[in-house]
Amino acid sequence: MEHSNWHVPGYGTEAAAPFLRSLVTLTRPQRILEIGMGYTTPFLLEGLKGNSEGLLWDSNCDENYITAPYNPKFVVVDDQSLEENYERAKSRKDILDNEPLVEFIEGDFTDFSTVDKVRSNGPYDLVWFDCGGPEEYQFFVDFYWGMVKEYALFHFTYFRGEPNNNNNILSKIKDYKYRMDIVEPHKFKQGSICLLYTSDAADE
Repeated sequence: MEHSNWHVPGYGTEAAAPFLRSLVTLTRPQRILEIGMGYTTPFLLEGLKGNSEGLLWDSNCDENYITAPYNPKFVVVDDQSLEENYERAKSRKDILDNEPLVEFIEGDFTDFSTVDKVRSNGPYDLVWFDCGGPEEYQFFVDFYWGMVKEYALFHFTYFRGEPNNNNNILSKIKDYKYRMDIVEPHKFKQGSICLLYTSDAADE
C-alpha cells in the first residue's frame, strides 16, 4: 500500500486517495484546500508536485499553457482531534511543515480565525472536504463554498448506498455547473465522493 504510514483502517479513503491524485494531475489546480488531514494528504501533495516536476511533453501539450507561471499552494486544515497517536501526529505535521508547497493550518475549521486564514490563501481551484457530519457540512456551505473556484469534492455523502443528510445539505447549493456522485457499493459509510463543479469557473 502506498503511504501506509498515513493509512488509518476504516476511514474509507484507500481508493479515493489515488483518484484525487489523478484529478490534481488532470486539472492542474493552482490552489488546493484539504479540510481533514489524512491518507489523502500525501496523494494530493504528490499530484501537485508532479505538475511542476518531470512533466511529460508530447504532441498534445499546449506549450503556452505549460510554460505559463505555475505557483501552486496546498492548504491543509486539521485540528488533529481524531489523532490518538501523538508521535504520528507530530510526524505528519513535521512532514507538512517542511514542504514548501504546503500551508498547514492547525485548528478547528469552524473557528472563524481559521476561516480567515483559509480565505487569505484562496480562492481554491480544488477542495477536498472530509470532515464531520451535517453540522460541519452546513458550516462549509455557509462559510467556505464562496472560496471554491472550480472543483469541490466531499466524502461520506451516502450511507449504505443511499443519500444521507450530508448529501441533502449539498443538494441545497444552487450555483454550480454540474454534479457527479461516485458510490462505493460495498461500503456502508465513508464510501462515496460527491463532486461539484462551480459555475463561476465555467462562465469565465
